[in-house]
Amino acid sequence: MKINKLNTGIVVSAMLLMSCSSQDIMIDDFESGTFDKWKVEGDAFSSTPAKGSFPGQQDVKDFQGTYLANSFNGGDDSRGTLLSKDFTIERNYINFLLGGGMHSDTYIELIVDGKSTYITRSIVESESLLQMTWDVTKYKGKTAAIKIVDNQRGGWGHILVDNIEMSNTSKSNIMPDYTLSFDASMNYLLVPVEDQGPESSVQLSVDGQKVGVPMNIRVSQTKVDHWVPINIEAYKGKPVSLTFGHVKKTDIGFAQIKQSETFDYDYNEKYRPAYHFSPQYGWMNDPNGMVYYNGEYHLFFQSNPYGSRWANMHWGHAISSNLVKWEYKPTSLAPDSIGSIFSGSAVVDKNNTAGFGKDAIVAIYTSAGALQTQSLAYSLDKGRTFTKYEHNPVLSDPKIADFRDPKVFWHQKTNQWIMSLATSQTITFYGSKNLKQWNKLSEFGEGIGNHDGVWECPDLFPLKYNGQLKWVLLASINPGGPNGGSATQYFIGDFDGKSFNPDMTIPYPVWLDYGRDNYAGVTWNNIPDADGRRLFIGWMNNWDYANFVPTLNFRSAMTLPRELKLANNGKHVVLANYPVHELESLRSETVLLENISTDKEFVIEKLLNVNNGAYELEMEVDVLESEEFVLELQNKSKEHLDFIFDLKNETLNVDRSKSGIVDINEKFASVVSKAPLTKKDKYKIRLFIDSASSELFIDEGAVTQTNIMFPGEPYNSLLIKNKGKVLKINNIKIHKLK
Repeated sequence: MKINKLNTGIVVSAMLLMSCSSQDIMIDDFESGTFDKWKVEGDAFSSTPAKGSFPGQQDVKDFQGTYLANSFNGGDDSRGTLLSKDFTIERNYINFLLGGGMHSDTYIELIVDGKSTYITRSIVESESLLQMTWDVTKYKGKTAAIKIVDNQRGGWGHILVDNIEMSNTSKSNIMPDYTLSFDASMNYLLVPVEDQGPESSVQLSVDGQKVGVPMNIRVSQTKVDHWVPINIEAYKGKPVSLTFGHVKKTDIGFAQIKQSETFDYDYNEKYRPAYHFSPQYGWMNDPNGMVYYNGEYHLFFQSNPYGSRWANMHWGHAISSNLVKWEYKPTSLAPDSIGSIFSGSAVVDKNNTAGFGKDAIVAIYTSAGALQTQSLAYSLDKGRTFTKYEHNPVLSDPKIADFRDPKVFWHQKTNQWIMSLATSQTITFYGSKNLKQWNKLSEFGEGIGNHDGVWECPDLFPLKYNGQLKWVLLASINPGGPNGGSATQYFIGDFDGKSFNPDMTIPYPVWLDYGRDNYAGVTWNNIPDADGRRLFIGWMNNWDYANFVPTLNFRSAMTLPRELKLANNGKHVVLANYPVHELESLRSETVLLENISTDKEFVIEKLLNVNNGAYELEMEVDVLESEEFVLELQNKSKEHLDFIFDLKNETLNVDRSKSGIVDINEKFASVVSKAPLTKKDKYKIRLFIDSASSELFIDEGAVTQTNIMFPGEPYNSLLIKNKGKVLKINNIKIHKLK
C-alpha cells in the first residue's frame, strides 16, 4: 500500500494543533516567587507570594507547589488587592484554588472587557483551599483581568488563592454564581431545604435587577426536610432569576426549585404548641416592637422566613386583641443595604415629635451590617406596613461592636424619649426630643450584676411597690445565665430621667426566670392607664441549643404573656412575673381532685381522660415538716419531668434528664436547673404544660422556672414524692387548655 506523505503530515499537524488548543494555560501559580504578573496595592499580600502560612495564622493547606497568594500578611486587619495583567480568554473555564474568609470584602473577581463578570468568595471559613471554576465559554476571545481583594478587617478578614488556569475542563464540583431563570407566572418560588446543610447565598433578580439583599438558604444537598417560599407575586409576567453564591453539581435541591400558587407546610407537626405563640413557619427568636394601639397588642419578632435556623433577620408580625389568640400578619421589616433587622422596640408618637404623622407607630431597631447602628421605620396604617426613614441610621458608635436592641419610651418629667441600649456589657441611656437626634445621658452596669456574656435586650420601666415608685431595668445576657446559656437579669432602683441608680440591698445578680428557656423578653409600650399593668413576653429557648430543637417547619415559641410586679420573697424585693388573667379563657375542662396527704408517695394515675399535652395544674402545698418533695410528671413511655422542692437547701430544681428527647445537644439536659426558694410553710403552685414546654410559677411568680422538653407522648400522670413527715396538697385543679 502506498502512503501519501503529504496527507500524513496534514493529519499530524492537525492533531498537534488540536492538542495545543486543549492544553491548560496557566494564568499564575505564583511559583516564580514574585508578583511580576500583578499590580500590588496595600499591605495585605506582602511584596511577594507567601510560602504557606504567615506568623499567627493556622496552617494553610491544599495549595499547590511552594507559593500562593495569601492576604494574612500582618494579620486579619491588613488590607490590599492584586490586579493581574490583561489576558485573552482562550478556554471554556477558569479554574482556581480558593480559601480564607467568607466576608463580602474578601473575594476574587473576573473582569471582562472592563466589566465585573464573576465575584467569588470562599464558601467556608477555612485555611484549606477548595477547587473553584468559572464558566467563561461565552467570553472566549475577550480581554480579561483578575482582581484578588482583601478589604476586610477582623476575624477571617483574609483570602487565599492559588493555581489560576484556563482549561477546557471544569475541575470543580462547585459552581459559583449559578443562576436559575424563570418567567414569573405564580405567587411563589418554592425552595427545598436540608435543615442541617450549609447555607447558600441566594440573590433574587427581576428584569436583570437585584431585588433586596441576598438570602441565606440551606438548599437541599442530599435530602428535602421542608420547603421555604420566595414571594414573586408582584413580579408576574416578568423574568425572575435566583443567583446562588455556589452550588455543587451533586446537590439535588436546585433542580427541584419550582413555582407554585400556594405555600403549604405542616403547621401541626409534633411539638407545635397549642396556646403559646409560635411562627407560622421558619425560625423565631427575640420579641420585638411590642406596642398596644387602638385595641390591638402588636408582637413583632426576630424571624427567618427562609429556614428554621437563625439567619436572614426580619421582623415578623402578629396581633391580638386579648394576648391569647394571635393573628399572623405579613413580615414588617426586611434586611437592606444597612444590614439585617435586629431587635428593637416600637412607640406610638402621639404628639408627632418625629414628624412622621400624629399617632404614627415608630419602630426603633438595630441595623446589623458592618456596624450595629440604630434605625427608624414608621407606620401610618396601624402597624400593617412600615416605611423606613430615609436618613437611617439615627445613632451609631463605631467604637462599640455590640451596640444594639433599643428600647424606647416617653419620659413625661423630662419631656423626652428615653432609649435603653445594650452596649457590650453595660446599658447606655440616650435622650431625644424627636426620635431622630439622640444624646448620651449615662451608662450603667460596670461592677454590678453578671458579666459572663454580652448584655442584650434592655428594658427600663416604672412599677409601684408599697405606694412608692421604683424603676426596673432588665438586661438579658448570653452566656452567663444561672443555669447556663441565656437568661435575663434585672435591677431595681431609681431613674431621674438621666441616670439609673440601683438599690444595693438586693443580692445581685437576680434573675427574672431561673429556668433555661426564657430569654430576651421585654414589655409592651403604650398600655392604657386604665389597665395599668406592665405586660411581658420572652423567647422560650436558649442559645445553647436553640438551632437544634427537634422541629422542622418552625423553631421556637414565646413564653406565656405575663404581668410584672414587685413583691417580697421573704428575704428581699423581687420582680414577680405571673401569667396574665386572660389565659383563663383557654380553660375548656376542669378536674377537681381530693386533697392529698402523704408521708412517702402518692400517684395521680390520670390527669385528664383525653390529654393532648396542653393543660394547667394548680395546687397549694402545706409542707409541715417535709425536707423535700417532688412533683414528677410521667407518661407511659417512662419519661418524666421532675420538679424538686429542696426545702432543706432552699432550692427549687427542675430535672429534665429523663423528660424525652434529650440528646439534641450536650448542653440541653446536662444540668439540673436551680432556683432559690425561700423556706415557707405553704406554697402556691401553678404549672403550665404545652406540648414541649413547662412554665412553673411559685407564689404568684415570686419564683419562676421555664423549661422546654420533648416527650414522646404527653405526661398524663403525676407522682408526688415526699421526704420527711406528712405533706399535704390541697385545692388541686387540672384545667384542660384549648
